[in-house]
Amino acid sequence: MKNKMPRTPFSTPLSGSAKETEIRIRNIMSGPKKRPPVLFLALVFSVCIFCGNLVSCQVKETEAPNAGASSSLADLPAPPEQKLEIQEHQVVLQDEDADLDGDGLADTVTATTRFDPQDESGSTIITLTAALGRGETVERQWTEEGWLGIGDLMAGYLTSPDRDALVLGLEVSGSNYGAAETHILELIDGELTERYRTENASTISGTYLTGREDSPLCDVRIPLLVDKWHDPEYYTLSWNGTGWDFVGDGYFTDAETVTVAGGRVLTLALRGRVSGEEFGPHLIYDQIQVFDGDMMFNPNMLLQTILPEDVPGDDRFPDQIFVADNSSRVWIQDINFDGAEDFAVLCDSTKNQGCRWFRWNEGQGRFEYAFSLAGEVELVPEGQKLIETRWTEDWEDKLYNIYSFNNRGWLILESTWDTMVEAQDACKEDF
Repeated sequence: MKNKMPRTPFSTPLSGSAKETEIRIRNIMSGPKKRPPVLFLALVFSVCIFCGNLVSCQVKETEAPNAGASSSLADLPAPPEQKLEIQEHQVVLQDEDADLDGDGLADTVTATTRFDPQDESGSTIITLTAALGRGETVERQWTEEGWLGIGDLMAGYLTSPDRDALVLGLEVSGSNYGAAETHILELIDGELTERYRTENASTISGTYLTGREDSPLCDVRIPLLVDKWHDPEYYTLSWNGTGWDFVGDGYFTDAETVTVAGGRVLTLALRGRVSGEEFGPHLIYDQIQVFDGDMMFNPNMLLQTILPEDVPGDDRFPDQIFVADNSSRVWIQDINFDGAEDFAVLCDSTKNQGCRWFRWNEGQGRFEYAFSLAGEVELVPEGQKLIETRWTEDWEDKLYNIYSFNNRGWLILESTWDTMVEAQDACKEDF
């Protein structure tokens, strides 16, 4: 932007036509016909000096910011160079039962991963060092693509009851679902040799060892990702004498906890699997086990088992099924306002998303089927009302049903409204 000089009574603007400018210049050059008085000239001179100072101040004030704005970035000091640090992770297995060579002496195993972000290969260096009980040290080093850390380092009888094998779990750093690799290594002819490794990209962290009932050998339990909404399905890696068997359980188990009367905590173990149907739900629950306490898979604490075929169908949701496809597969709420949490399981995969509700019966010490409603239900404590949202038959609009409980605890439909606001207002009016 150009700086604009202030207009004063003593300035002569050179604007207009060329003819007017020529006449003004000629008049200035020819001078006046009569010299002004000396006192008048002195006064004019003083005013000019004062106005000039004002103009100079204004110009100076406008120039100062422009000078700063035009400075070059090259004059600024360079920011300090940020060097990415080398990532190292180490785990030591120091167990008196770890015997890799079968000599009866305890061995110490150290696993280390090293990842250098500056290395163009983008690989992790894995080093496995075994300090044998007899004083000898054996080392194996190799590289794996990507940035890996150590998740697990275990030892157990996997192929022989006389010597241990190593189970090394490597976690993929930065994975949003816990991706991991599992490696099995044994000491063969004085060298640490790889005997097995997982190749499935969906294996995740959580590998553990489990014993066999009729054998001194152990099995390796390795989890595989089902999807981001469910717990994994576990596979069993076992040695059959000549090779490895890698067999899945055929199901996954999701766990939820509910709190009932007196603060008692119960665990819901929802066993899910792939339905195998070409059309319809992809994942389903084939049973729900209820355990007393916050742990599951304890037979002594099993209270009941709920099967989908044991729940009667109705006109709105006729299929006897528990659907596990949706991320919101289980709802936990005190649906009947008795102070104990109840739960619901999805039973319909359409837009209505029907749910089977099970309420806690304190007298019987178990859950019982109560009713089926569409979608997520809004509870209205005033008057103990329920508002159900469901689609119309043409799937164009939604309806909002208001329910209440009678003196026997049965659910009664009171009214239906076109908007949620009207339904909420109706509940408040009744109250």
